[in-house]
Amino acid sequence: MHALIKTLCSAACAGTLLLAGAAHAAYPDKPIKLIVPYAPGGITDNLARALADGVSRELKQPIVVDNKAGASAMIGTGMVANAPADGYTLLMASNGNMTVTPLVMKNLSYDPIKALRVIAVVGEIPTVAVTNLQTPATDLRSFAAYAKANDGKLNYASLGQGNVLYLTAKKIEGDLGVRMTEVPYKGSAPSLTALMANDVQFYVDVLPGALPFIQSGKLKALAVPSDKRLPWLPDVPTLQESGYSAFHAASWLGWAVPAATPPEVVARLQEAIGRFAQDEKFRATFTKAGVLMLPAMSSHQVDEYLKADRERWGALIRQHNISID
Repeated sequence: MHALIKTLCSAACAGTLLLAGAAHAAYPDKPIKLIVPYAPGGITDNLARALADGVSRELKQPIVVDNKAGASAMIGTGMVANAPADGYTLLMASNGNMTVTPLVMKNLSYDPIKALRVIAVVGEIPTVAVTNLQTPATDLRSFAAYAKANDGKLNYASLGQGNVLYLTAKKIEGDLGVRMTEVPYKGSAPSLTALMANDVQFYVDVLPGALPFIQSGKLKALAVPSDKRLPWLPDVPTLQESGYSAFHAASWLGWAVPAATPPEVVARLQEAIGRFAQDEKFRATFTKAGVLMLPAMSSHQVDEYLKADRERWGALIRQHNISID
């Protein structure tokens, strides 16, 4: 009798394990939601939608994009941080909502770095320092000389404290040893308009925003805050080549999930993202738009990449004592 009971228990346990394995193997068995914590229409949203479309084909399940902008991307980010850790709610992540904002905002009700896990980084949006045609400068050194000759009289456009562009502008201002007045604008488009109208004389923008105006001759690129020259602007020097300290300022883009998401679900998502992210048409489309598409990374490489990113921006935030209540 004991032998029979033992046999039946073993069979039941084996059946349970098989069912559990089948459940995990079946992921995903329903539509997935991708929260984009930014407004529709920008480069981040466009890349999110293209990535969702391609990965959905890999997973054979729809991925529904849901824009939840607001509070410096923290509304949408918080929704994913508090979502069930089952792989059915994903986040379009960047160093805006996963690095810079958590470091400068003091009253967040959650810690994105602890509550979320970045599972893939697919590209970087480079930045570029630009000036207008009215400003008699062609590079950072001549701009520094002009700014010093007009001490405190020049303005720079800003999207407000607590973002990559503002922090990069502050770094460059400090390195040049000049004083400029910050003028806040609600977005890249009005900032560029103000620059061309000479309401401001300096702006650090993401490459996709400024590139058309540089290429058309309406703005001048002074330098790129990058490890090396950008393929879109091969004649524009880096900060280091311009005689200032090296700095890599870019907004990375990737996907994140709630931190407790099961490893096998994470692995399934990483596999699907990794396959589609190497699609030639996908990469060519966003390369043309000004995104530096990155090679596939392992989980360890992603973690190391994020660690370096947080250290870089954290040091700059501490140096300038930047915080938002």
